[in-house]
Amino acid sequence: MTGCEVLVGLSRKSMINKVLGIKPEYALNGTTALNMLALNNGAKILRVHDVKEAKECVKLFEILSSNNF
Repeated sequence: MTGCEVLVGLSRKSMINKVLGIKPEYALNGTTALNMLALNNGAKILRVHDVKEAKECVKLFEILSSNNF
């Protein structure tokens, strides 16, 4: 472990489009699902295209992981 924070950049990546069989502009739901998974696995920084939606994802993650839900 390096002690560095983990940055994840999954926003609209082709792997989402290919798996779901959609165009990049329709990949928000898949991006959000993978961002939640990344946060749950220790990611501290998300590189995103859709800031509002990512902030909502982070807020939900923080509430759920603090057991205050």
